[in-house]
Amino acid sequence: MSSSDTDETPTISFLISNKKKRLLVIDGYIYQQNKSTAKLCSVLDQDELTTVKKNLQSQKVDVSNEFINDTWQRVYKIHFLKQNLTTCFDCRRFFYYYQKGFSDQGLDCHEVVFFWRLKRMIEITSNAIRQQISNIETRRLEREVKEILDDFSGDETLKENLLQGKRVDLAEELKRVRQVQEKLEKFIEALSTEK
Repeated sequence: MSSSDTDETPTISFLISNKKKRLLVIDGYIYQQNKSTAKLCSVLDQDELTTVKKNLQSQKVDVSNEFINDTWQRVYKIHFLKQNLTTCFDCRRFFYYYQKGFSDQGLDCHEVVFFWRLKRMIEITSNAIRQQISNIETRRLEREVKEILDDFSGDETLKENLLQGKRVDLAEELKRVRQVQEKLEKFIEALSTEK
């Protein structure tokens, strides 16, 4: 695909998408009887593909069959989700009747389970991605802190400049006092063993 084709891709996609939406409503190949009773196929057959391609060519838009099929897949998915969402809204309306004991409404509510599973899958996926991102960031921060601390450990003057203050001085004095105390204890033990 050349650079000019790449620039026109959103426009072509929009034209194909609009044409297919018009086909959903008008074209007798896709809708065999009428809008409410027709079943859409997830894949266009050769006749439908040819019809779409000729209609686009009449509008001076030249595209490949693969591009038409890709666009059709997106349009079909949107149609599928909207159709199932409409059924879910009907199920919500008929839930009142279900509570009253009228369960034979001729309404199949498998779509509710479908959307619940879809929602659950999205939640699990987002949690996994969030965990991966936090793990990656944690490792990155650990590496950066380790590099900085390694740089600091090699430079004595930098450590002295960074570690100044009353508490640091007291800690150093305390460390010296402990060393002196340990030496005194060893000396006392040595004296007591000599006696």
